[in-house]
Amino acid sequence: MSNSAVNPVNPAVHGLRPVVAIVVAAEVFVAALLLTTVQLPTPQSPSAEIASLR
Repeated sequence: MSNSAVNPVNPAVHGLRPVVAIVVAAEVFVAALLLTTVQLPTPQSPSAEIASLR
């Protein structure tokens, strides 16, 4: 038994596969970009911390 179901009646399904792959790749890229920007914040200058300690 084959896992790939081929539908010869609707060729539009085969045309949408590249579009779906691009959309999924873009979503993964955006999710990874958001995660890296949240987990790796820009370093702040220590001068504000030093000024508050004085």
